[in-house]
Amino acid sequence: MARTTIKDVSERAGVSVGTVSNVLNAPHRVAPDTRERVLQVVSELGYRPNRTARGLQARRTYLIGYLLPARELNVNTALDSFLHELVSTASPHGLEVVLFAPQPGQTELEGYRDLIRRGGVDGFVLSETNYDDPRIALLAGVGFPFVSFGRSLARDPFAWVDVDGATGIGDAVRHLLGAGHRRIALVAWPEGSESGDDRVAGYRRALTRAGVTPDPRLEVRCLNGVDQGKEAWRRLSLLDSPPTAVVAVQDQLAIGVLLEAQSMALQLGVDLAVTGFDDTPAGALLGLSSVRQPLRDVCRLLVEHLVHRIEDPWADPGHDLVRPELVIRSSSGADVINSPRPWARSELHRYRRRHRR
Repeated sequence: MARTTIKDVSERAGVSVGTVSNVLNAPHRVAPDTRERVLQVVSELGYRPNRTARGLQARRTYLIGYLLPARELNVNTALDSFLHELVSTASPHGLEVVLFAPQPGQTELEGYRDLIRRGGVDGFVLSETNYDDPRIALLAGVGFPFVSFGRSLARDPFAWVDVDGATGIGDAVRHLLGAGHRRIALVAWPEGSESGDDRVAGYRRALTRAGVTPDPRLEVRCLNGVDQGKEAWRRLSLLDSPPTAVVAVQDQLAIGVLLEAQSMALQLGVDLAVTGFDDTPAGALLGLSSVRQPLRDVCRLLVEHLVHRIEDPWADPGHDLVRPELVIRSSSGADVINSPRPWARSELHRYRRRHRR
């Protein structure tokens, strides 16, 4: 079977070979509707540019680097979904994603420097950025192409794409307010996380705009994890007036709240409403309402920005803030009971009596 060529793509899409080349190498030069049409044909025909030949001619690798973040034992299905979409959206542009990690004894920054020194990639995709992120300072300082999934207060301008976490959490709060809840708790990460602090701000803003004064006692800060979510609900349940709803900034935390509440004989969506963030498969399986990040759109924009940076590293960096979607399931049921049912209230009372000092 003959290999699909760039000419085949141009003929099927009804554009010139040069336009196809621009779509793959400099998408910012092509009108959005034309770009989408060409990429659709690329996908249909399974076109793959000859990376070796292109690389020798353009002195490029057509590889983009992504550093795998250090992980504990918790499984991060959100990262898995992100990497899948990143690889899928990079492929039509003739790009491949290289996952790397620092060598033993190396810091993360040394891992980036090593790849730059060896000419191993054309650019980087960053994620989990934070205030004054040192990776941004390094890459911006040497003028190496990169794009970030996430914002930062870094002094150097840089290209980024982010999900509007504040609006996503705000949507969850508004959903619960609309169902009649007023004592809505928040389970969030410790202060100092750029994305986490943004979500906390969205929670407080949504309550304030609805005329509900945020109660600091209803905010629990902890690290990621199901066990941490369980402990968060145990703390909240000991309050004189426990919350009737909980908004968590991540699904694992929400699942922990959900499981611990069920162990106290509370019925989710009736006695307690819970929402998460990331819309993971585990959460969906448990009927968890959650904020879904549009990762396909995010990765498409990331790749487009990075290709633009590779083509012209000194051009003004672009920014995109993408709105997420609240997916409503049984854990935040539409019917609200402002306090647990009598039998559930008894279980909760017994728990509080056992654990209070």
